[in-house]
Amino acid sequence: MIADVGMAVGYANEAVSRAESIRGFRLVAGEFTEENGMLTPSLKVRRHAVAEAYKAEIEALYG
Repeated sequence: MIADVGMAVGYANEAVSRAESIRGFRLVAGEFTEENGMLTPSLKVRRHAVAEAYKAEIEALYG
């Protein structure tokens, strides 16, 4: 699974400059749903809720 995502990221990075490229990523367990507060009723990501729930993972990417 991680290898597949890594290949997709590599493919996407070919189309953008280094400044725009994805240099690191993490896959998280679970789903984003309205019920767990990660999505709005119109299925938009609630960024604040995601940032709080995955604070440690986000800090690991930028730390």
